[in-house]
Amino acid sequence: MKKPQIIVKIPPASDAEDKTLVSTLTDIVNTAYKKAESDIFIPSYQRTSAADITKFLGNGQLAVAYLQPNNEPIGCVFIKLITPALGEFGMLALDPQYQGTGVGRQLAVFAEDECRRRGCTTMQLEILVPMTFHHEGKARLLGWYTRMGYELVKLGDFADDYPDLVNLLAGPTEYRVFEKSLV
Repeated sequence: MKKPQIIVKIPPASDAEDKTLVSTLTDIVNTAYKKAESDIFIPSYQRTSAADITKFLGNGQLAVAYLQPNNEPIGCVFIKLITPALGEFGMLALDPQYQGTGVGRQLAVFAEDECRRRGCTTMQLEILVPMTFHHEGKARLLGWYTRMGYELVKLGDFADDYPDLVNLLAGPTEYRVFEKSLV
């Protein structure tokens, strides 16, 4: 597939009321994570909900990739300021038919640029990696983030940072925190 023409933007907060947009983005995220993390979380785990997507849109924390010329949402990324100097992105997800086309990179770069625009000097991301087997998808993702300039800065304790999710893990998992300088 040739590189699709997209626009990435943070939609207006009023788009949180668009049930079709919310449903589409919820499905994109849960479909992407079901495939990417099927061996990491228990089968019933859902990465997000319509309520979360609605909240993130309303708070201006979700950037959306829109396919042109019809403005069809095909992916998104969650953006958060942890401190005035530290931004974070997560929940990067694409409609499966657009994976491998460069749209994921565009979303990640948009998140970095948005945090830089807001005054951040460092960008952070978190990734879970199973400890008892090789996960090809996570290996590819780790390589991709490394090529984008991210470096491992911490092995975290998932139970400390996400106590509500730890019981949803399917097995032992390493919680890695990566950072990249934005200056």
